[in-house]
Amino acid sequence: MKIQRPTRRRPRIELIPMIDTIFFILVFFVVASLSMVHQRGLRVDLPSARTGTRPEELRVDVTVRADGDIFVDREPVESGELVGRLRNTLEAQPETLVVVNADRKAEHGRVVEVMDAARRAGAQSLTIATRPEAGS
Repeated sequence: MKIQRPTRRRPRIELIPMIDTIFFILVFFVVASLSMVHQRGLRVDLPSARTGTRPEELRVDVTVRADGDIFVDREPVESGELVGRLRNTLEAQPETLVVVNADRKAEHGRVVEVMDAARRAGAQSLTIATRPEAGS
């Protein structure tokens, strides 16, 4: 008597559910990582100008807020320390562009003080940041 063995089926790995799962995990991590990013920008209301241009890449940003606080590359600086801080940066790379981001409500004297400090520190290139006019 001959006994028939059941035919063995080869195991199959279903790819479609695996791809769906991997895609879901990818989307989860992208959304989670974007929510963890801490924006360190300073809120400044820049004045507008029609002739404004985008500054060069090698630059140092000096921000003057409406309340008179001064920041160099997003770090708070006292006005007495500003010349020394800029001098350290400019001695390492003299061709660095100094960009003054002044709030439109900042005192004019405070902005001139920052520009003067940049010149005393040895800035060869100095510009004032603006935003493009809405009509342009």
